[in-house]
Amino acid sequence: MANMRKLCESSSLLDLQLVADYLQSEKVPVEILNEHQGGSPVVPHWGLSVWAELWVRNDTQFERAKLLLEQYRAQRDQPPGSEWACPNCGEYNPGNFETCWHCARARQEEETEA
Repeated sequence: MANMRKLCESSSLLDLQLVADYLQSEKVPVEILNEHQGGSPVVPHWGLSVWAELWVRNDTQFERAKLLLEQYRAQRDQPPGSEWACPNCGEYNPGNFETCWHCARARQEEETEA
């Protein structure tokens, strides 16, 4: 049986949940631990980490999860591109949208390179 491995931790449960959702969409099963302990002033921590932690359920997928996490962070930290017009409905979308907010059509490759 495969063992779980800790991938990362964060003081922001919201950020950790976004990463977890991304990894699960890439078929990497993960689990968030310590989600109810982080930052609580009434829980003594004696210098121990009480941040929420993201664990990969199957250690055979740990290296892939690490790579996906690096890619996620690199993409997240890029400044948004310029607006683009949907080829289907003509609606303008922010540069960081990969699908049209109005009709849900995927952004075309030639638009992502511009």
